[in-house]
Amino acid sequence: MGLDTPRRLPGERDRQLRHHALQGALAGIRRRYGPGVVRLGGDAQSGGLKTGASSLDALFPGLGIPRGRLSWLEGGPGEGAFDLGLVLLAEMSKELPVALVDFGQSVDPGDVADYGGRLENCWWVRPARPEQGWAAARALVLAGVDFCLLLAGRWSPVDRAVPAVLLAALEERGAAALLAGGSEVPAVVGGRLGVQISCRREGWANVHGDVAGIRVRLDVVRSRLGPPGAACRLKIGFPRPYPNRAGIVDPG
Repeated sequence: MGLDTPRRLPGERDRQLRHHALQGALAGIRRRYGPGVVRLGGDAQSGGLKTGASSLDALFPGLGIPRGRLSWLEGGPGEGAFDLGLVLLAEMSKELPVALVDFGQSVDPGDVADYGGRLENCWWVRPARPEQGWAAARALVLAGVDFCLLLAGRWSPVDRAVPAVLLAALEERGAAALLAGGSEVPAVVGGRLGVQISCRREGWANVHGDVAGIRVRLDVVRSRLGPPGAACRLKIGFPRPYPNRAGIVDPG
């Protein structure tokens, strides 16, 4: 061996062979089953979708709504979950294609527009049956939607395959989905959640004697991505009667 010939460390050749074999296997799996079928475990921890509220982003390990995951913003009527979900959808729609699946058919596109959303970036789904809504969400994600908001005051039972196929689409595209509303979800959905956050009203926000918004507390109840227990407080300004105050006020 000449003086200029680099010496191989013991086992280095074996490591290189294993690395090339692994890369070849991964490439074959992705060609056959899709690019999102296999990924590094750490990928789920990074690159969340920014909400525009740093305190809310900080509740997630990836500093934003997790990509490739189902998350749930839990809260009953009057607790602020619906309002916060619509604000987040409006914020995302300024830059991204988004979808809203309105299971209860209780909101209007104008509600998103009032919060500053771009309706030309927003696809609206009003399903007659729960399975139709979940299927539409999956199809829209695969077609290019980056954020999907699913709204329901009460979540109906669904077949176990329904959330699984949506989750597979989210993982494949690196998109995010947020369920908003309700005090419980079917077990087949709950078992697929990455993060569950409770939304509780702490009071109304008043301006000149008018109810102009709602003050909420958010708590991470359950998380597969990090420890639960994180919390923050936000104020959500209603579009009426003061449209210039609409949206999230983040204390930081």
